[in-house]
Amino acid sequence: MKLVTPTGKHVDGVHVVRAFPFTAADGPIAIVDGYGNEIIWIHDLGLLSLEHQQFMKRLLETEEFLPRIHSIESVSRGTPYRWSVVTDRGDTFFEQASSDGVAWHTDGSVTITDCDGICYLIPTVQHLDRRSRRLLERHS
Repeated sequence: MKLVTPTGKHVDGVHVVRAFPFTAADGPIAIVDGYGNEIIWIHDLGLLSLEHQQFMKRLLETEEFLPRIHSIESVSRGTPYRWSVVTDRGDTFFEQASSDGVAWHTDGSVTITDCDGICYLIPTVQHLDRRSRRLLERHS
């Protein structure tokens, strides 16, 4: 994507990223160049026009790389835990290498990191079905 700054500077290869994706998912966002250097900081999307808010939210959805878990089908009993889940990208499985691979966040979300370092997101634990919540609580 190409950005033209208010000063007229043209910047190629920019990305929109959440500043604090876990602790303040609806908080500030940054527009960064291909090297991760911040070009523009947007403290509050609510200060933008509705059209720009929607545009930025669409960009964030395409930029976010965390698979979102919709349900947990099963978790093995032995270590490493083998999780079978349904994500926004389809059914998958992964192995959780250690017991500290599940992180509960203050905003009600949970992240699970597999043994390859891939992080899976559960945006709101309360939106999981009862069985999935039980499996999550038992294995975290």
